[in-house]
Amino acid sequence: MDVLAAIVSRIVAAADPDKIILFGSRACNDVSPDSDYDILVLKAGDYHKRKLAQELYVALADIPVPIDVVVEDPNRAEELRDVPGLIYSEALKGRVLYER
Repeated sequence: MDVLAAIVSRIVAAADPDKIILFGSRACNDVSPDSDYDILVLKAGDYHKRKLAQELYVALADIPVPIDVVVEDPNRAEELRDVPGLIYSEALKGRVLYER
């Protein structure tokens, strides 16, 4: 199983997200040896974002590449899309890896 498939599989199993988006350098094919995997996990509902992010880091811990995970409600991500200094504008333009 390739790295992205493993990441998606584990996130789906742990979080049951609405959508998973790869963004950043790997989504743009601008990869260097130090490039990490930037992942936006969109999930609607009542949950604690920080706790879910921690659970995802645990689920992804043995994948031997650096992974950054951002968890957000889809509506909130859209609301924050145009706020300067936040990642949502670029992240929402990324490569959709999974959508329910």
